[in-house]
Amino acid sequence: MTETDFENTEALQSALAETRAALAEAQGRAAYLALEAAFRAAAHTAGLRPDSVAEALALAAESHAVDGEGRPVALSTGEAADLAAWLDSQRTEHPGWWPDSSGGGAAGVVATALSGGITLTRDQARDPARYRAAREASTRTGLPLAILG
Repeated sequence: MTETDFENTEALQSALAETRAALAEAQGRAAYLALEAAFRAAAHTAGLRPDSVAEALALAAESHAVDGEGRPVALSTGEAADLAAWLDSQRTEHPGWWPDSSGGGAAGVVATALSGGITLTRDQARDPARYRAAREASTRTGLPLAILG
């Protein structure tokens, strides 16, 4: 083996090691993104406040990962994880992750927002406080604000 062959071999081995490290990093990032996507879907369904999702995701990522199929698993057991159930178990420790209830069974801005958009009747929109709250919720959540009737 000549000196040039030896240098080429070292360069190839170095490039291979760098490629393997980059692949491992990319696989880790892809796994995190899969966990994040599953978590965000569960958080939306559970009604988490948008400004609480990042904190909740960070906490969930400490005890959850995804398997080779991209499904959430609990790190402690390696078994399938129900992120919605995990979120529900966090209600007492982290009540601030959820919006305050509207009370009285009335469909408030938050309850309406969770159904895919924020809607007000024309009469509701005439109330400055209610309209302002709906507009702020629309801006905060990125959901459209619609005035009906």
